Amino acid sequence: MGYSENCLPKALAGLGHEIHVITSNLNVYGNSEDYHKTYASFLGPADSGTGVLKVDGYTVHRLPSKVVFGYIYITKIAGKIKNLSPEIVHTTAIEAYQAFMLAFLKPFFNYKLFAESHQHMSVVKPYMKNAQGKLLKRIFYRLTRTLPSYLSSLTIETCYAISPDCAEVANKYYGVPQRKIRVHSLGTDTELFQPASSENEIKERIFRRTSLGYQSDDIVCIYSGRFSEDKNPLLLAKSIEYLSNQGMKYYGLFIGDGIQKSAIQNCKNVTVLPFMRHIDLAEYYKLADIAVWPTQESMSMLDAASSGLPLVVSDKIGEYERVEGNGKVYKEGNMEDLCDVLKSLSSKETRHKYGQIGRKKMVDNYSWVKIAREVESDYFAVVSKRNNI
Repeated sequence: MGYSENCLPKALAGLGHEIHVITSNLNVYGNSEDYHKTYASFLGPADSGTGVLKVDGYTVHRLPSKVVFGYIYITKIAGKIKNLSPEIVHTTAIEAYQAFMLAFLKPFFNYKLFAESHQHMSVVKPYMKNAQGKLLKRIFYRLTRTLPSYLSSLTIETCYAISPDCAEVANKYYGVPQRKIRVHSLGTDTELFQPASSENEIKERIFRRTSLGYQSDDIVCIYSGRFSEDKNPLLLAKSIEYLSNQGMKYYGLFIGDGIQKSAIQNCKNVTVLPFMRHIDLAEYYKLADIAVWPTQESMSMLDAASSGLPLVVSDKIGEYERVEGNGKVYKEGNMEDLCDVLKSLSSKETRHKYGQIGRKKMVDNYSWVKIAREVESDYFAVVSKRNNI
């Protein structure tokens, strides 16, 4: 799905390292209650089985798992770590069961441990953000999440927070010491996701637009991801319908699935396509004109920006730098304001200007290769220090 557990190993393997990814038998979102309705048609069964396979130059180890209180607990990690004998272990979530296990195992296997924090402030439990929130729930949260995460964080070298608000969450709600937190964004594949520039790419863009019924002067707004209430792509669909009824040539292209699908399909000037592999998704970003995510952050924002699209996102996102200079924010939940922002991007020249800025920003700062080299440098530093001792 394009997250760091897929992309960082590929980039590190490309730098010549032996990389292993330990994961569960479940597919991404395999523990979600709406998995069958939202993801099964694209990803297949929630349970992918166990075993070992090669992917993009690295090795994947699928281990048995259990779902405990809604969270995935991977079993047999200790045996796998013993067998692999790694110098570095890097977990993608400081607040997860596997982080607690890896922190416990660290003294026995003598590896250096790194972690990440991906939880944005926008998805933190409301009762935790509200000082007057339910006391018993807050106490339970602190005991079952904050305390274990804090103890785990004492064993790590660095916790990479993917945005400033994720850094705040790691410190405030998971107890990670500030000195161990570093803001380090996720990235995008800048070679896969790029604007149509060659003659053949431009022809392909025109062909795909025509096949979907779009004219050259139509403004296509794309959204990719799950159609859930928390993501609320329906707001974009309603905005497209409103602008269309005003005689403006705005169209919505929605790629994904979820509970809001039927409502989105019922809106005027809207096309819905199923989830697709990221290698295919890149072609649809090329045919679009604006990329929109009405609420929470999405890694797809970076892919769209790398494809030369201006971004329109919520004013409540935690990392404004992703959109600064290459897009705009609107008042979250306010359809009128979203329509106004979309109208402000009606000029092809304006969209091109924003798109160029976004593309350069992604190449300069958000390339997975660049990120891998930075992480590699951190790995080398701690391993060299240990060996010198």
